Amino acid sequence: MESTTSSNQSRHFTRLYSEHHTWLYHWLTKRLGNQHDAADLAQETFIRVLQKQEQYQNYDPRALLTTIAKNLSNSWWQRKQIEQAYYDALQQHDSHYAPSPEEEMIAIETLMALQDILNSLKEREKQVFLLSQIEGLSYAQIAEKLEISVITVKRDIKQAMLKCLMTMQLD
Repeated sequence: MESTTSSNQSRHFTRLYSEHHTWLYHWLTKRLGNQHDAADLAQETFIRVLQKQEQYQNYDPRALLTTIAKNLSNSWWQRKQIEQAYYDALQQHDSHYAPSPEEEMIAIETLMALQDILNSLKEREKQVFLLSQIEGLSYAQIAEKLEISVITVKRDIKQAMLKCLMTMQLD
């Protein structure tokens, strides 16, 4: 019974791929503006479907593929923006410093994780965290600036730090 289900899923996925891959590839090429990244994201889209195909059995194929591909392409654009900001920051600093490809990848991955953490925070938590960590303001200064209590600042910092720790533990 289990091999029949597996065989049916395999046939269903093969049909989905053969009927929709070219369409998705062209759709992504228009969205991203280049064929290489479109090919990569099309493949990644089908990998995501393959990993959860039981969950996706009853979805309209193009709607499903479009939704997954949009999410992947949004992440791709965010990564490109982070990479560009990273390279711009490198140019503004010591011109003798040349990070290795591994160091660049680690820095960009770290920045992406930080962006994900910041995006997961409530707006006030994000403000409090940035004022503390980037601006270096004390809790009392943050409380005064945002017109909130010091206890609220502490609570927001705690939430932000917990999210940072949880993200680090997941990696």
